[in-house]
Amino acid sequence: MTSINELELPRSVKDRLIAASLDTVEDLMLYVPPGALDNTGRRFKRHQPFKGSSNLDRLKNLAADEIAAAYNRAAEHVFQSKVAYGTALDLLHEEAWLSMGDPVLDQALGGLGIMTRGITEIAGESAVGKTQMCLQLCLMVQLPKECGGLDGSVVWLSTEGKFPYSRLESLLEHFVARFESIVPDLNPDDIRSNIYYESMADQETQLHIFNYQLPNLIRDLHLMHEQEQVQGSDEEIERSKKKPIKLVIIDSITNNFRSELVVPTGDFGAGRTGFRASLLQRSADICEIGLRLRTLADEYGLAVVCVNQVTDVFKPQFLSSFGGLSRHGVLNPGEQKKPALGLVWENTINTRIMLQRTRVPERGDGLAIECEPHRSMSVMFSPFAWAANDTAEEKPHEDGYCAYRINETGVVGIPLDEI
Repeated sequence: MTSINELELPRSVKDRLIAASLDTVEDLMLYVPPGALDNTGRRFKRHQPFKGSSNLDRLKNLAADEIAAAYNRAAEHVFQSKVAYGTALDLLHEEAWLSMGDPVLDQALGGLGIMTRGITEIAGESAVGKTQMCLQLCLMVQLPKECGGLDGSVVWLSTEGKFPYSRLESLLEHFVARFESIVPDLNPDDIRSNIYYESMADQETQLHIFNYQLPNLIRDLHLMHEQEQVQGSDEEIERSKKKPIKLVIIDSITNNFRSELVVPTGDFGAGRTGFRASLLQRSADICEIGLRLRTLADEYGLAVVCVNQVTDVFKPQFLSSFGGLSRHGVLNPGEQKKPALGLVWENTINTRIMLQRTRVPERGDGLAIECEPHRSMSVMFSPFAWAANDTAEEKPHEDGYCAYRINETGVVGIPLDEI
C-alpha cells in the first residue's frame, strides 16, 4: 500500500483525501463516487467500506479539477511503479512461506510450510492439536525470513473462548531457548506484544471485525512500519518491536455459523422456510468473509490460517484418506469425518490440512490397552504440495502426509522410519 503523501498534490488536497479515509493510492483508485453509476443504478466497481462517518460523497469538499488531478497522479503512480501489473519474476521475488516450526511438518507441505497470499485451513476433531499448531505459528511468524518466519506480527481471532495464554507461555519458553543463539535480540515481551487478540462472540461481531476492524488494524500497522523505515536508523530499535501483521488466525471459522444456524422444528411450513433462508444467508456470509480474507492476504502478503471443525459422515460406503481404514491399516469405526461448512467454504480456501487422532488398541494378557494417541497430518489439496492420496510415481514418499506428537516444546513431526 502506498501513502497518498507520495503523490505530487497540494497539501490541502492530501489533507481532504486523508480526512475522507482515502489515504492510500489504492483506496483512491478503487473508490467510485456516488455519481458514477451505470444505467441499472449499480457501481462500476466494488465500493470499499468507509472507515469513518457515514458520508455518502467522500470527495464533496474537493473541486472537480482537484479530483481529476488526484486521479491522474494516482494513475501515473500505478503505471510507473507497476502496482496494477507485474511479471512472473516479480511474483517469484514476492513469494514467502511460513515454516511450521518443524522440518517434518514442512516437508509434508512440500518442504516450504504455510503459503502467504492465500487461505490455509486446518481441520480436525477436538483434541487433535489444531490450536497447538496455531500457537506454534504465532511464534514462528515473528522470526526473520532466513529462519523460516515472516518478521511480522499475528492477529488471533477467537470464537471459542479465551486465548490459551498458559500454553503460549510454555511454548514461548522453549521457543526462545531454541532460537536465541540464532536471533540474539529475541525478547519474550516483544513476542507477546506482537500477538493481537480479539474475541468474536457472534456472527454480527464477526462480520464487523472482518469488514472494518481487521482491515484497519492491518493497514495502519503496515503504514506505520513503512513510515518508520523512511525515518532512518534512529528508530531501528522501535521498528524491531512493532512489526507489521503477517499472519491472521481464526479459531475457529465454524463456531458462529453452527451456533446461529436456524434448525427447523417441523416437517413443513415456516420452520423449513427459515432453515433455507438461514442456509442462504450463511453461504453469503461465508463468501463475504472469504473474499475479505483473500483480498487482505493478497494486498499485504499475509498468511491466513482458519481452524475448521469436522462433521460425522453416516454413509457406510464412504471411505476417504482420513476415514475408514487408516494409513497403517487400523480399522477406525466411527472415524469417518469431513470438514464443516460444505462446498462453499471449500471453494474459498487454497489449502486444506486434515489432522487425525486415532487410539490404536494393543492387547496384553487378554485386555485391551490404549497406547499413546497416534496423530497424523494429511494434505487434502494444495496448489504447491502433493495431497496425501496422490499416487503419482514422481511424488516423494514423505510429501502430503506425516505423523506428529505434541510435547512441551510444541508440535513435532515424526519421520516415517520412526513410525
